[in-house]
Amino acid sequence: MIKITDITLSCLDEYDAPPDKLKKLCEFLVRMGVDFIEMSTDSYRKIKSLPDDGKYILKIKKQEDLGLYSGFSRYSCKHMRFAASPDIISEIQLNDIQEIASLKLHAAFLENIRVVGLDDIIGHDYINAFSNMKNGLCKRLELCPENGCYCASAIAVEWLINGGSYVAASFCGIGGKAATEEVVMALKLEKKYKIGAEFPFLPEMRELIEEITGEKIHCGKPVLGSKIFDVEAGIHVDGISKDPKIYEPFSPDIVGGKRTLVIGKHSGRAALMLKIKEMGINPEGLDLKKLLYAVQMASIEKNASLSDEEFEKICDSMKVK
Repeated sequence: MIKITDITLSCLDEYDAPPDKLKKLCEFLVRMGVDFIEMSTDSYRKIKSLPDDGKYILKIKKQEDLGLYSGFSRYSCKHMRFAASPDIISEIQLNDIQEIASLKLHAAFLENIRVVGLDDIIGHDYINAFSNMKNGLCKRLELCPENGCYCASAIAVEWLINGGSYVAASFCGIGGKAATEEVVMALKLEKKYKIGAEFPFLPEMRELIEEITGEKIHCGKPVLGSKIFDVEAGIHVDGISKDPKIYEPFSPDIVGGKRTLVIGKHSGRAALMLKIKEMGINPEGLDLKKLLYAVQMASIEKNASLSDEEFEKICDSMKVK
């Protein structure tokens, strides 16, 4: 049984987010269907009243804090080499694949372990390494890969596909971790994993994270990017117009996106005709060959695709008077 813990709310303390935005984010995570939502004590104090449908983990700084907060499914804490309470998930940092061998020596007595790090494990024999981690260790072994090598989401998915049961990630990869939405969508696309339904609210979550952090999420970011369904190249346009599944791993509707035909230097005549039809432009008097050349030159000069307004202006200027 796969269980996903989202740790976003334990990674946002440095941004001093207002309570209403943290609570809204928590509500979105519940709707997303993650199994556990972890938060820091600071986030918990701000949110105060947690949504009823979620299961929550509190990140504490020391075991003594356990008695100060009640009502949580579990608690997480950096491993301090003590016999931790069964309710505590002990975080153990592993920076190198060779450190896996020592994990059993130092943590064999723990019931709940979260391994943090291993950002380059995918460059090694990770399947064998995963097997060594799982065999003979605790009942609940959770992997929280870090993104130092820009492959944390891939590591998290490989861990789950190869027999791991628990993974910790954060929305948009906040805090340098695997991205929750990427892990969820990857599992959803695997036929043997049925997880969640649709996530039309993801654009709202993206905007909320941008407001909290003050940083824009790249338009091409997997799952979340605002332009991941933009199509320009002629062969792609032709293929998608016939069968979207040729180029799209999932429908834009699932993540609240919209397929957009953009015109630029890679566009062909077929793309121009589709855009003309889409925008309701009268094609009478247009020379497609000259229009295509004008569009390509304008796109090269701009060093970007053209907006609908720019395309329409070119069309008007190219019509035979």
